[in-house]
Amino acid sequence: LDMICLHDECTWKGTCGRFDSHLDKDCPHEPIECTGEGGCGARVPRREMATHQQFVCLQSCPNSKIKAQGSDGETLDTCDVRLSRNDLIDHLINHCKLRLIHCPHPSCEYSTAYNRMPAHVEVCPLAPVSCPRQCNAPNLTRGCLVAHKGDCPNEPVPCVHAPLGCSHVAPRGQIGQHEQDIGVHFVALSKAFVQLQQSHGQLIGQLQEMFKQNLQVQTKQFEEGQQAFVQLQERLKVVEARLEDHTTLLQPLVLEAKAKA
Repeated sequence: LDMICLHDECTWKGTCGRFDSHLDKDCPHEPIECTGEGGCGARVPRREMATHQQFVCLQSCPNSKIKAQGSDGETLDTCDVRLSRNDLIDHLINHCKLRLIHCPHPSCEYSTAYNRMPAHVEVCPLAPVSCPRQCNAPNLTRGCLVAHKGDCPNEPVPCVHAPLGCSHVAPRGQIGQHEQDIGVHFVALSKAFVQLQQSHGQLIGQLQEMFKQNLQVQTKQFEEGQQAFVQLQERLKVVEARLEDHTTLLQPLVLEAKAKA
């Protein structure tokens, strides 16, 4: 017995034994449950399921199931956005806060999540920077600023004759002219010499006072030691006298003991 499909739009005709199979597997108009990754459970005609899953059924961002990691191994947050499959690709490429991106500085190989990159950019050692002294040096990066400071012609430096008393400070590129000024440094040297003489006199006075105090201490210690030595000599004489007395008393007894033997 031939049968027709339950759905008016369907032109299927077949035997009774194939009716259930037609509805379960083939009929484009039969409502079926959405089993896509989004798992929304909606019942949609079979022929419209692909469109439903592509444009209607919401799916979770892949970063909601796995934790993204930066190039330094840092574990990041998860993304809880749900979108249609059609919009998900654009989300992953252009909008997901956890999409991995590379540092915008050409020489830096660091990569991390989009929402973590601003923190890196603020401290990236390869970020191009300008000299804070405005010397217009080319190709400076944040990481080489310390080294550049030792060469920058605009960096203030002290005069090479500072140990001699010159307190002048000028940009590195201009300090040479000052250092060649003999008259200025003769005056500075004279002042430094006078100060050195005063310091020398003070040191001599301090050394003499220390020597005097040390001599007094040594004299006192010598006198105390000498007094202790005399006391020991006196005690030794007492001990020797007692030893002689005991020897005198023991001698007859020793002789008597030998005679009896």
